[in-house]
Amino acid sequence: MMRVRECLDQILRRATKWGYFVVLILLVVSLMLFILLLAPPSFELKSITISWHAEWDLWTILTAVGTIGATAVAVWLALLGLRKDRDAVARVVAAWITDDYEPREDGSSYERVVRVHIANQSTEPVFDARLNVVFGRDQTPLGPLSAPTPISVVPPRGELIYDITIPLLAHRNSWNPRATLYFTDPKDRRWLRNADGKLFDVSKEKARWSAPEAIPDERQLGDLSTPMNPMMVAVAFLAGVRDPQFDLEKLQVVLAPEAPGWADAEWAHIGSDLARYQPTSMVDYPAPRIARIKLSGNVELEGRSVEGEGLELEDFIFMTLTFAPDRGWRVFGVGASVRPDEILFEEGSLLEDSTPSPTAGEGSIHD
Repeated sequence: MMRVRECLDQILRRATKWGYFVVLILLVVSLMLFILLLAPPSFELKSITISWHAEWDLWTILTAVGTIGATAVAVWLALLGLRKDRDAVARVVAAWITDDYEPREDGSSYERVVRVHIANQSTEPVFDARLNVVFGRDQTPLGPLSAPTPISVVPPRGELIYDITIPLLAHRNSWNPRATLYFTDPKDRRWLRNADGKLFDVSKEKARWSAPEAIPDERQLGDLSTPMNPMMVAVAFLAGVRDPQFDLEKLQVVLAPEAPGWADAEWAHIGSDLARYQPTSMVDYPAPRIARIKLSGNVELEGRSVEGEGLELEDFIFMTLTFAPDRGWRVFGVGASVRPDEILFEEGSLLEDSTPSPTAGEGSIHD
């Protein structure tokens, strides 16, 4: 069945591509017929003499030309109709971001509240949706942030909403946030809705690694002076465990107190094991107070990024961090991915407001 769909899809793409030429040819034929009908009843073409007798008045000529023209228009409209049917689902799937300021519960100030929306207004579901939040004129990518990756299904006539307020605390200058969205329609076509709202069929596009950048884009890393940025905490942790003059007391400031394993950690082995691992540029937030950073061991890929989608690292581990409004982010563990339900927070803390106060995290953990 899939093979038949692919063949029909190819035929439709070619028909649409050549539709302009079909209409042009029909118009040329109409013009030639018009000229022929106005020509004398006998004329010589090189060594061939063409003679005929026809009693055509002007109305008959116009009727013939109009019929051919109407046929050409009908063919073109049919092709356009098929084309619209092909992307009927994709045209009503979109992602956008709302960026608002709402009063705090105590009424003392406003707080920034940012949410990403994914909507499917068609009558069929779409699948394997992958979101990417971007900001600024250059559309600096931040990844999916709090949105799952992938989103297995966006239901018909449905809307999914994800709060990305806490992730954007790491990017205080993240003005004009927008979203890009990859998704697959029920006919197995892959689509991209870019940050400008334009729709592209990317079914045949392949991902690749970009050329290495001599200087990484610091806008992706966020504000590296605040513990509200998990990337800054991750960099400080890696620097601390690799320091030849290792100082556990200084490292304590980036360790999560709720993590049970730090008390018995073998720090020399941890520093050695992490020597070749570097954080990738994007942070994943599987739950509101949990962040996950992928550490890459592929040295040859340093400074590169994925253009498109579908490429994965072969050598990587995860750094998991936990959040508290009064302290910011702390490192919970390094190694395998930790599920949110495997992390125990202080009793009752998850029921409290997770939004930090305006002065929280003003100091640097390096102080």
